[in-house]
Amino acid sequence: MKQLSRFLLPALLCAATSCRKHDPAPGPSGPASQQETNNWILEQMRTCYLWEQSLPASATGAETIAFFNSLKHPGDRFSAIYNALDHSTIPRGMLRTFGMDYYVVALPQGVITGIVNFVIPGTAAAQSGLKRGDYFTRINGTRLTAGNAEQLGNAMLQQNKATITLAKIPAGGQPEETGALSLENRTIVENPLYRSEVWTEGGKHIGYIFLNNFDDYYNRNILQAVQQLKAGGVSELILDLRYNPGGSVTAAALLSALVAPGIDEQQPFVQFTGNARQGVRVRSFKDVLAAPSGENKVIPFSELQPARLQLPRVFILSTGITASAAELMINNLKPYMDVVQIGQTSHGKDVGAVSISDERTPRRIPWVLLPVTFKLANARGEGNYPDGIAPRYAVDEKSRLPLSPVGDRADPLIARALAVITGQGRAAKPETAAPAVLFDSKERAGRHAVVIIPHSP
Repeated sequence: MKQLSRFLLPALLCAATSCRKHDPAPGPSGPASQQETNNWILEQMRTCYLWEQSLPASATGAETIAFFNSLKHPGDRFSAIYNALDHSTIPRGMLRTFGMDYYVVALPQGVITGIVNFVIPGTAAAQSGLKRGDYFTRINGTRLTAGNAEQLGNAMLQQNKATITLAKIPAGGQPEETGALSLENRTIVENPLYRSEVWTEGGKHIGYIFLNNFDDYYNRNILQAVQQLKAGGVSELILDLRYNPGGSVTAAALLSALVAPGIDEQQPFVQFTGNARQGVRVRSFKDVLAAPSGENKVIPFSELQPARLQLPRVFILSTGITASAAELMINNLKPYMDVVQIGQTSHGKDVGAVSISDERTPRRIPWVLLPVTFKLANARGEGNYPDGIAPRYAVDEKSRLPLSPVGDRADPLIARALAVITGQGRAAKPETAAPAVLFDSKERAGRHAVVIIPHSP
């Protein structure tokens, strides 16, 4: 399960925990009936579910996923269920399947086109030459339209191989197709720390980090990257979380502790508010750092001290894909420093879940539940952002096409951050209107990402 959770569900699974009732006694032998399975699901939901009072008195014998969905509160967008023995029940995203993500947009001249916005280095897609900013007009030979963009994207996720037809689009002109490119579904391992460097602009040393998700396996990489920024004398920091759908709360706390000034390990990082059984729980930096996911080693607060930047402000770049633990970091840094958010309003994940599975021996029920269990808030008790967190400076990366490479200083979000840092923010040129987005392949990752609460006593 470690391989499954790390490689196929990085946005869903982070630090393991449970509010389930442990049953040390062996369970009955043989597979569970549908009614037994549903009874078990309802029992776990009564203990953990944020909207516990809305649950029915008894379970029906409906099919498992249909029954679970019937329990969800009308305001619940994020609770999930999957079968650990059946990978087809696990939500798939384009990035984890083919190593790339894309937008489908309507350009001003009436052209419908796909725009590659991210490619994982080392994947088959990258090795084939595909790169951020490339245009394509067809998926599996079918021309993209406003009506079929989502359908073609979803169908592509069910295949082991696919093709896209690349194109060149001159400014204001029509596409010139340059040939089909084959893509292959392969197991993908991603180091989410893509860039970490120091820039000098206007006499200031500015740190830049692009982080694509929060994965505790790479926490030491983050620590080393920030140490190098500190050695470079940075006085400003840009955190690029524009495509970060979340992940580990522990990783978010670690990066927050490295950035924020004047905190110690006993200060609160996050507040969880659950149902009547779960109550309100406040967790300090020390608590959260002590609970990395899986078998990842703890990095204590004391080990972070030499690398801590302790800056008065941080610039965080966001889009509608920025979700879950990435949003939590934006919100939970605010009690400790000035957070200058640039880009688009974030996704709106102000809730956290726990991961629940059958602990009996033998394990009779293969289903894993991820019910929304807590509302999230920062050290001041501030949260409640179901519609996302709005940026201080609204900028759309698609206002400048073709898209710039990751970390390019001409990118509209980065350019705006640099303009504010160097004192040219008021003089920054107004952004060109961005094309309308018809489909965003990364939106699926943001929709299925759930903050899973780290265990602590």
